[in-house]
Amino acid sequence: MLSLSHVPDLELILLINQEEEQAFTEIYNRYWEKMASYAVRLTKSEEEAADIVQEIFVSLWNRRTTLTVKSTLGAYLIRSTRNLCLRYIERNINTSDFLDKITEQAVDNSLNIEESISLKELQDNIDLGIAKLPKKMREVYLLSRDEQLSYREIAEKLNIAEGTVKKQVSNALKIIADSLNGKLSATMMAIFLHLLK
Repeated sequence: MLSLSHVPDLELILLINQEEEQAFTEIYNRYWEKMASYAVRLTKSEEEAADIVQEIFVSLWNRRTTLTVKSTLGAYLIRSTRNLCLRYIERNINTSDFLDKITEQAVDNSLNIEESISLKELQDNIDLGIAKLPKKMREVYLLSRDEQLSYREIAEKLNIAEGTVKKQVSNALKIIADSLNGKLSATMMAIFLHLLK
């Protein structure tokens, strides 16, 4: 059995399209830990995070012959993780102990999820805020959030100082939060602030 550890992601996707199980295993080994860590950060539940990651990989294998990835594979998998975590948050948002887990801010639990902006609209508004970021800041932000790279990894990739990366991400978050100001209910703002952590 040949090792696929040095095979680029794009080639692994092509191999998966041909139902190559070893390529699927390589993708799993390459990304599961980062996805699980991200899911734990969002859901505050290791058990739920494990279920989310498992669900994504089951879906990936079920769609193996038709799978296409427009961005990088890492960004695709992290975005899938975030989307399932958002669904989990939406299902549990009216549970008071869940709200206690995701935010320390005072949140009015009497708000009904139907009365607030939908998670799809939240994501659309966040995407609009991201689109308004200056080009370099947007690149740094997306590497941090979509690729889940550390500040150090981004600094090395872009050949800039780690402190610059941290400042760019911080500024990007402020700009995005400002663009959402007044558009979100208290509950949805709690979710957004939680996602920024």
